[in-house]
Amino acid sequence: MYIELSILLEIIATVFGLVQGFLVMQNKRSNWVFYILQIITLFAFSAVNHLYGDMMNNIVYLVMGIMGAILWSRSKQRQSITQCSSLERVLYILGGGAATFCIASILKHTDDPLPWLDSFSTVSGFIATYYMVKRKLDTWVIWTVNDIVYIIEYFMLPNTAWWLLGLNCVWAVMAIMSYVNWRRIMKKDEQ
Repeated sequence: MYIELSILLEIIATVFGLVQGFLVMQNKRSNWVFYILQIITLFAFSAVNHLYGDMMNNIVYLVMGIMGAILWSRSKQRQSITQCSSLERVLYILGGGAATFCIASILKHTDDPLPWLDSFSTVSGFIATYYMVKRKLDTWVIWTVNDIVYIIEYFMLPNTAWWLLGLNCVWAVMAIMSYVNWRRIMKKDEQ
């Protein structure tokens, strides 16, 4: 029963994730509907697999998804893509490292099978989602790294999460494509 439920949740999350990834790559605000549906499904998957960091992550993702839907519905916010400043980059790298260490220190005392990967994917996901809501180009660099870590994490799970591993392979490619597309949009808007 556990394995069937886990696989079903993986497949549903994968479908929602692919639709959302395609829509956000195109800079469409409708991506947030599929984002929210996927997050709800991933929360259930994480609960079934004892990935507590990911469960926390998904609660924050849900709130940020709602914020993203609201902010992207405002016409001015929807149109402007910008880059992070050098200071913002230093802060998200240092803050992300410190937060990863703190969360991993907590998760090591649970039955989380991969506390360090789980904490890094949690923290980098928070940062990437925040910058996606803010329409910062840097989000796609962070998402690419996050997807690679998730590929490793899902492979290393006791019951390898093949569907989510595959989704993150696709997302890594889509993150690169999104970076290229958003950079093109940003440059066009600057002219």
